[in-house]
Amino acid sequence: MIIYNTYMANFKNLKPVLILLSCLFLGLLSCNNNSGDSKTNFLVLISDDQRWDQVSYTGNQVVPEFTTPNLDKLASQGIYFTNAFVTTPICAVSRACIMTGRYSSSHGMNHFNTPLKEDVIEKTYPALLKEAGYRTGVLGKWGIGMDGTEEIFDVCEAWHHQGVYYHKTDSGIIHNSEWLAAKSREFLKSCKADQPFCLIVCFKSPHHPYQPDFRDTSLFKNTVIPKRESDTPEAYSSLASHIMEGSLNRWCYFDERKDEETKNDFEKNFLRCVKSLDRAVGKILGYLNEFNLEDNTTIIFLSDHGYLWGEHGLGGKWLLYEESIRTPMIIKWPGMDDNNQGKLLNQMVLNIDIAPTILDIAGLEVPEIINGRSIVPLLKNPKSTFRDDFFMEHVGIVNAENPIPDSYGIRSKEWKYIQYVNADPDVEELYNLKDDPLELNNLANNPAFSKEKQYFNKRYKNYIEQLKKNK
Repeated sequence: MIIYNTYMANFKNLKPVLILLSCLFLGLLSCNNNSGDSKTNFLVLISDDQRWDQVSYTGNQVVPEFTTPNLDKLASQGIYFTNAFVTTPICAVSRACIMTGRYSSSHGMNHFNTPLKEDVIEKTYPALLKEAGYRTGVLGKWGIGMDGTEEIFDVCEAWHHQGVYYHKTDSGIIHNSEWLAAKSREFLKSCKADQPFCLIVCFKSPHHPYQPDFRDTSLFKNTVIPKRESDTPEAYSSLASHIMEGSLNRWCYFDERKDEETKNDFEKNFLRCVKSLDRAVGKILGYLNEFNLEDNTTIIFLSDHGYLWGEHGLGGKWLLYEESIRTPMIIKWPGMDDNNQGKLLNQMVLNIDIAPTILDIAGLEVPEIINGRSIVPLLKNPKSTFRDDFFMEHVGIVNAENPIPDSYGIRSKEWKYIQYVNADPDVEELYNLKDDPLELNNLANNPAFSKEKQYFNKRYKNYIEQLKKNK
């Protein structure tokens, strides 16, 4: 009896502890059920042509009236990279770079109708995730030839061509961004608790022909969008006329700026399309919360490249100027320290870093062929050093009536070197980005900067040689 009474007394003392332990166990079990066997999920959101200054989180948006509340909210919960770039600024090729983690000259894809080769596809991050047991899906403008793509996605409602802005549905005509939000909800709702997922959502916004959601067509009606500071005859005349005058960039400039009304319509509809996209992003993030997936999903938002809004007297993308290569990038990672949420990081990150980052977070081996680097060290420690420079290229992409000058280049923290190839004569450009962020003063032919030019010329040639070895 004494032993029994002692046992009961001890049990009563231990009862609160046992209850607490039971609750913790059930909580962990619940988390595992929601998170797909504790493996993180991935949601990758890719916009089209969106410039780095077309997100309002940093406070340097094109005009104060333009805001992106849902992207801002995502940035406040993750990390916003103020120096995010693409290595080839054209839709199809950049999307291939994102999927493969490789430079264009490595993955070999250079046109909408050109599929990735089989040995390239099998080492893309969606293929490697699927092989590891993930449920994979892609929606919207894939932008790459579709041959072989269906095999790496469990859900594939995507296309290699430009697609349309308005979709016919049972409930009427809806905007592409709204359609993508609805399709995302279908995918997320059908996910199972015991299988992690990776969903890639490819927006058409704000790409040509710049058609916003009907709800957004009256936005910025009375807003005055100022002419870009480097949109001057002097800035254009400083460029090599024999490669720019007949180029597609010069044609786009005049097509989008025939007169003041044309310019305003182009720029305001561009921003309206971003607003339509931002609303859809908010809905998709809400669906994650609806299905209890938010706490265990890594969310990545980026654009496939930027866009020239008249800078240098040019339009379109393709060229290696800041407006063309610089994009927004936001990453929200469940493993990130709460103290790092909402930070702005200025280390240089690239579109080719997305694939190794995802594979790193998933705990998968990163193939040696990948040229990018995992951003996880920056997510863990925002003060970490990352890269000193990167290689840029746009060569042999488009055969057009208005050709695009082929170019290679290097962008470092303070310098940019560009060489236009296949031009007669060749053209070199060198800009001190610290003193000349608008890239107006070409120092390539200034003897005072011959050492810098030689250094970056050698650096870009080393990149090319290294890429040839790694093919």
